[in-house]
Amino acid sequence: AAMVDRDVAGGPLLRVDDTLAGLAALGAAGRARSAARIAAITGSVGKTTTKDMLRHGLSAFGVTHAAVASYNNHWGLPLTLARMPREAAYGVLEIGMNHRGEIAPLARLARPHVVVITQIGAAHIGHLGSLEEIAAEKADILEGLSAGGVAVLPRDSDFFPMLAERARAAGASVTGFGEHAAADARLLSADCGPLSSTAEVMLHGQHLTLSIGAPGRHLVVNALAALAAGTALGADPARFAAALDSFRPG
Repeated sequence: AAMVDRDVAGGPLLRVDDTLAGLAALGAAGRARSAARIAAITGSVGKTTTKDMLRHGLSAFGVTHAAVASYNNHWGLPLTLARMPREAAYGVLEIGMNHRGEIAPLARLARPHVVVITQIGAAHIGHLGSLEEIAAEKADILEGLSAGGVAVLPRDSDFFPMLAERARAAGASVTGFGEHAAADARLLSADCGPLSSTAEVMLHGQHLTLSIGAPGRHLVVNALAALAAGTALGADPARFAAALDSFRPG
């Protein structure tokens, strides 16, 4: 059936006063019926790739439902939630924005157990005016975090202290990822070839080798964020890292 706010010809119809509100209600119903562990990812760059890596890794542990392509706005997120299979063990969502105030309502709809902020960059600076405003908007993903949740945050970012403070104020545990010496998920070294990359990483004191079928240090950092998020959702880190061996972008 098509959801409509006026009568149209052909096919079964679901008539509502407001199609956007109706879609949000369908998304909320999909989220409410699911027992899946949910991760939500935002960031100026890398969120779709990180989402795909997290979906790939979690699929080794159970049925995993993830956003299609970049379904990350007020249409795409509720559609993703509404389509979540009842048997899903994990859900991997992406949350994007163009203007201030867009992330918080989507985060509250998603109610994730784990949030990931990939990076803070200048995308959408024309709408928000400054990197500080972009960082504040990205941090609003924490407003939907479930009690006892985990925030996976970019430890190398100048905005990490603010993001971590917001996360702790929301009752979250913080996992910082990156190359910083104090990162909980730390990239120690990376060997990036023409078709693949291999890295040595340390996750909460555990040394792991991480390989992906894609070249680039930035993609290794995305994989590190996915590894941290998968572990926060309950996946065994060594098995998750091994599952990423078969990851290919696109």
